[in-house]
Order: sequence, then structure tokens, then C-alpha cells
Amino acid sequence: MLTNDENLQAAAEDSLRTATLARGIKGYHEAEVSFHGEADLHQSLIDCEKNPGHVSFVPAADFSAEHLPDPYRSDPDVVNFIRAQAELTVRVTSKFTSSKRPAGYAFHNFSGKKLLRVGTGFLQYVYRNEGRSTDPCPCPECKASPNPKKDWAKAKIRTATHVVFDKDEARNTVVELFFDKNDERDKVHYMYGDTVRFGAIQGDWCDMRVVTHDLDLCDRIKETWGRWRWLETKVNQRYQNLDTHRLAVVVSHPHGCNKQVSIGQWKERAVVDRCPGWESCVYTYDAPTCPGSSGAPVWLLGRMRSGGFFGRHPHSGRPLAGVGLNLSGVGWDKVN
Repeated sequence: MLTNDENLQAAAEDSLRTATLARGIKGYHEAEVSFHGEADLHQSLIDCEKNPGHVSFVPAADFSAEHLPDPYRSDPDVVNFIRAQAELTVRVTSKFTSSKRPAGYAFHNFSGKKLLRVGTGFLQYVYRNEGRSTDPCPCPECKASPNPKKDWAKAKIRTATHVVFDKDEARNTVVELFFDKNDERDKVHYMYGDTVRFGAIQGDWCDMRVVTHDLDLCDRIKETWGRWRWLETKVNQRYQNLDTHRLAVVVSHPHGCNKQVSIGQWKERAVVDRCPGWESCVYTYDAPTCPGSSGAPVWLLGRMRSGGFFGRHPHSGRPLAGVGLNLSGVGWDKVN
């Protein structure tokens, strides 16, 4: 006869096994799944098989120069850039699976059903509505209010397509900013999914539009984004010897928990498509990731010189079983 504690433990293990199966072939996609809310996410963190103990991850709030290899730890621009990148990295939580996911695709078996799916994303830009539309704020709070806000803002989040597939999923998605410490959830800010602007199954990248009427938050993001873009330009111009500099940095929410930074090197680059002056490509890298890291921004030192919004590589998964490498989604590189 099992005790109550043993029954609870068995139920928790069954839930985690079900979440592993829901993700599909283990290791391919790295969205985290939970059937019993936040408690399951923390248990997945504890029971992680890919990176037990997560010793190679650095909490974003604690990241400093000492976590970088030489020669980068002596460059304050690299350190400050990664900190800015972390500020613009968000947790993406979707509670619905679209019936439009094709057969055989990630989470297709849950089509039309509620399923808590957690990944990561990156804030590409933000702007106030300011006369672009006469519609009121479309966030859930305003939709339920007799007096919706007239002044509101839009932002674009880049994530992975298997995290947010289409408009139906976007409208059931919440984006969390500044979730840096588990015991400081009062500092977290929220934006709400509105639609998917662009995306592709092949290449595994998705640009989702999110909304908020928190205009102070909008201004804060603008300031951070400007600092991030300025630092990125300086740093990438400084390190253009691509045979020497292979630093890869991933900022993500492993297992849907607080934001972490992982450091490694990119190993291989594969060209998917070409057009004049540009190459569409994916990268492999050994910077650690976990379920929940899907959609995280992958920064490759010296590579992001002119890619603009479309140049960003989101983390996709780990299809190279047993090799230990992770794989990005598609992004664009400027050809010299």
C-alpha cells in the first residue's frame, strides 16, 4: 500500500513522462511541456537528464565578465551586450495547440486542446500605436473592460515556430519580461500575443506580434533595444576574424524557469538558401540548452553584422543525437 507521499511522487513522475512524450522525439524540439502548471516546470528542472544540476548555466541576474572565456572577459562591450540581450529575452507561454499543425509536426497529437507549452523569445522591436489604428488595445484585460485603453503599444517577438504556430496559438500566449529570479516574480511584466506576422516550419522561426498598454514598459524596452543595437554593432565590427572568434551565447528560460545564460562555441554552419548578398543558414553550437530553450536568441560573435531583424537565429533543438550539439533555426548572414 503506497503512502500519500509515494502516491504524489508517482503522479509527478507520470506527469513528467507524459510531458516528455508530448514533446515528441526526445531532443529534437526543446519547448517544455507541463500538464500541471508551474509546479511541474520546477520538477522538470530538478529531474533534467540533459544537463543535470544545470552547472553550465548562469542566472542572468548573476552574469559577469568572469563567466566568459578569454579574450572576451576583458571587453566590457561584450559583457554589456550580453546583459542587454538578456534584458530583451522573454519567456513565452502558450496554453493552446492549433488544429492547423500538420500531421507529424510537433504537438500535432494535441491539436485543438489546451496544453501548457513554454519556450523563449527575443524582443525584436516595440512601438506605440499612436494613430496607426483607431482600435482600442486588444489585450485580454481591455477586451474584458467596458473602457479599453486607447493608447497602447505593439512589439515583435522572435521565437521558434514549434513554440507558437499561428494566430490561434498567439492569442493564447503570454510573454513575460524580466523573469530573472524565481523569488522576484513581482518584477515580471507581461505582454499578450495578438497574431503571427511571419514564420516557417522549415527553418523553425516565427515572428509573433504582442501588445500592451503599459507605455512605461514600452519606453523601457526602447531604451534597452537602442543600447543593445549600438553595442552589437561595436562588438561585431571588432571581432570579424571568423576563423578565430566562434563565441556562441544563448539566453533562455530552461524548463520555463528563471532566465539563464549559457556560453559555448559555434561549430558548423550550413547554408539553406541564397540570394544576392545574403545566405540563409543554420548553426550548430555547444552552448548548453534544455527543454524551454526553444526560440531563445542565439548570438554568434561577429556573424550578426547586417542581418537586421531577419538575421536572428532562434534556438530550435538538438537533432544530432549523441553528438552533444544544438541547432539553431534559420537566420540570414551578410555575404562579404
